[in-house]
Amino acid sequence: MQIILNYFKKTWRSWLALIALVAVTACFFATNAQMYHDPIAKITSVQTDTTGQQSDPYGNRVETYKQSLETKLLNTSNRGKTIRLTNDYDESGALNVKLKPGQQVFLTHDSNMNWSVKNVRHDLLWVPFMVLVLGVMTILMGRHGRIMLLTLGLNVALFICFIFLNISIPHSNLFMVFIPFAILTTLFTLGLLMGFKSRQTWTIVLTVLLTSAVTLLISKIVFMLLHNQGVYYEHMEFVTDNPSTLFMAMTLVGVLGAVMDEATDMTATLFSMQRERPNISSKELIKAGRNIGGEIFGALNNVLFLIFIAEQLPMAVLYLRNGNSWSFTYMTNLSIGMLQTLISAIGIVLTVPIGLMCFKLMTLRSLKNKGGQL
Repeated sequence: MQIILNYFKKTWRSWLALIALVAVTACFFATNAQMYHDPIAKITSVQTDTTGQQSDPYGNRVETYKQSLETKLLNTSNRGKTIRLTNDYDESGALNVKLKPGQQVFLTHDSNMNWSVKNVRHDLLWVPFMVLVLGVMTILMGRHGRIMLLTLGLNVALFICFIFLNISIPHSNLFMVFIPFAILTTLFTLGLLMGFKSRQTWTIVLTVLLTSAVTLLISKIVFMLLHNQGVYYEHMEFVTDNPSTLFMAMTLVGVLGAVMDEATDMTATLFSMQRERPNISSKELIKAGRNIGGEIFGALNNVLFLIFIAEQLPMAVLYLRNGNSWSFTYMTNLSIGMLQTLISAIGIVLTVPIGLMCFKLMTLRSLKNKGGQL
């Protein structure tokens, strides 16, 4: 308890500043409706009535409701005007959701000025919450937290720049565009977090880039040999470009994250062992690297799979509950993600031998420069 009290004595100003910043952010977004072009209204009163029940041929049943809303416009030339409208929704919330007093909603109207709810305004909550989370991370993690936020912002900026580059170049290959993105992301992320002059940093960078390249090369060769059999590109959502290049670009980013995670853990442990035991043999380091990789592989691969399942679960359940077969549901919702998970798993496996090779090369180079022997 005393440790906690001492910590808060040192950081209470930072926590107070964070609380003030979150409060100011919340107040700003609660009163900045005039900055939006679309009409925004605040719900002042709601009356909800049950209208019955709907069912489909597959046995799905939902209660339906009708809400009478009284809203007050917060922007446009009609600011302050009271508008009464209705909102129909069901308990599934698939198309429309239940509205509550105090919420702000975007409105739309037809040529006869018949108003309706377009969607709910969400930035009132998620922006202050994001500020809170980022602030807590910065305070708790100190310098490392600030560097992490810097790398996150830099990666977002790089992503936006390369997406804009792909849009600006007619008939560009998205996969080729994202190759320099992957290289820059790896360099800046690891360099800023661990130091550009660190031998450990460059070992991880080399491991990540080599492993990602080999993994994608193996995947591409397999796809070519099998003539893309079993790869249902036609079920990728909202594809407006060559689906194979888009798939490879998506896979590149996924493999990069998985490999970077494992390579960082394994390499950091090997360098730590070498610092603690300068006379440790290469055989012991290789054995330790294999053990570390084996322990990480299962957990990391399952994490990737669970993230994929969590993302696809709503659509998969929707397809199955509407009479579609397991095979069709798999093809339309799960096949592309499963392929990406499998390719990432290959990258996770390859990280161990490639990471050990890069570690050995960097160690030999360091010892050679110092005139020593391994």
